[in-house]
Parts: sequence; structure tokens; C-alpha cells
Amino acid sequence: MDELKVKKDFTGIYTEESPCGYLMEMRKLGYSISDSTKPLYNSIVEELENKLSRPINILDLGSSYGINSALMKYNLTMAELNNFFLTETEPTKKETKQFYEKCTSNDEMCFYQIDISEEALKFSEEMGLCKKGINVNLDDEKLEMSELLPKVDVVIATGCIGYIGYMAFVNLLKVIKNRQSNSIEDKTEYNPPIFAFSVLRMFDMNDIEKTFERYNYSIVKRDMKPIIQRKFSDAKEKDETVSMLHGMGISTKEYEDDGNFYADFYIAKYKN
Repeated sequence: MDELKVKKDFTGIYTEESPCGYLMEMRKLGYSISDSTKPLYNSIVEELENKLSRPINILDLGSSYGINSALMKYNLTMAELNNFFLTETEPTKKETKQFYEKCTSNDEMCFYQIDISEEALKFSEEMGLCKKGINVNLDDEKLEMSELLPKVDVVIATGCIGYIGYMAFVNLLKVIKNRQSNSIEDKTEYNPPIFAFSVLRMFDMNDIEKTFERYNYSIVKRDMKPIIQRKFSDAKEKDETVSMLHGMGISTKEYEDDGNFYADFYIAKYKN
């Protein structure tokens, strides 16, 4: 069974100019994983801030409308975003800019974003949620990222692993490997980024884990309880997900049986 065919298709809500449609649908489904991963990402960023004593460059994969950036850089919650955007009258771009400008900004975080939705990236750039949006299909085997990929310290992804596969990481890690090799030759310092991401338990991580190991990264599943992503959209989505997990030998008793998708959290670091 194809894991992506099991999940409801939300493609349409990612291509609107405003995040309102996306947030409305996610609120219906109790989408909460971005609130849960925020402190995990923040702890990595804070550790690097202490080590490097400079602003930290963060690359968000599958960034959509810059939700991670809004939560981390402006210390917001999903509920606060919903309260602003999901009113009787959709806020204008001017009102949205003013909303973010009134928030306390953490200038020690500098976001770059990659997504296949040009509209979502445009919104994020216009609202100051990222320094640059990169509109590419990371799974394209012919993709050349060396000129596109900025120097980043952390790569994060919330909910897009599975939609993007191991080839996406090959494209990123090839650039990182070349930069590391060049730094050794030039005797300059280059710190390969830390990767941190959540992955629904239904997705097989085998190829992605092998890819990281091939590029001299150690990847570990963090020793913590799986995180709730969102409610199942209907009984069919739940039944097929539970059936798939059982087929993988994974118990759903304390997790998916309660009506929610659950994700594990992974961290990958370069082996020095």
C-alpha cells in the first residue's frame, strides 16, 4: 500500500495566496505538531547560538506558509495564528504585516525556506517570515542545489517527510559534502548543518537513514514518546493507517488507535 495514498490530499490548500485555507483545514483536524516540535528545534538553535555566538541560519523544508518560522522567530502558537487569520473577514496583507511586526522578533534566527508552492513562499517572503524562499522539487534527480542552497546551520522539516523521500536528502547532502571537502582543501572552517525532523510512524525511514550514513552523518530517532500530528480526517484514513502500521509490525495500541497520526522525531549530525 502506498503511504501517500492513505493520507488525505491537501494539495489545494497550499497553493492559495493566503494561509487562511490551510489554517482552517488544519484547525478542523486539530493539527498541533508544530507546537510540539517548536521547543525541540529551539533547543538545537540555542545550543548552536551558544557555540557559534552569531545568528543561526535555519532551512525549513516543506515550509508552506512559514508556520515554523512564525512559531519560532515570533514565539507564536498555532492557536494564536488561528485567532488572527481565521476571523469573519480575512486579514489584508497590510494587517498581516502589522500583526507580525507587533510580535517580539528573535533576530538570532534567520530562516530560509524550500517548498513546491510558489504562492506559499511568496507569502512568507512578503511577511518577513524568511530571508529567501526557494521554489524547487527536492526529489528531482536532476536538481542542482549548489547555487541555490545557502549556508545553513540547521535543517528542519515538520510533516513533509514522506512527501519528500531520500532523493531530497541526496540533493542537499551532495552540496554539504562538496562544501566540507572545499573547506578542508582551503583550510577554512565549515560546520555541516544539523538536521532535525518529524516523521509519521507509517513512513519507512530505511532509505533516508542509509542516505545520511552514506554522507557521513549519524542519524538517531530521539528517545521520546511519538508526537501527535493531527486527527484522522475520516474512518478510512484511520483504518488504512492502522492496517499499514500493523503490517510493519508496529503496535498502534497507545497511539493511532486513539484517532490521531503520530510522528517520531529524528536528529542527524555530521560525524567529525
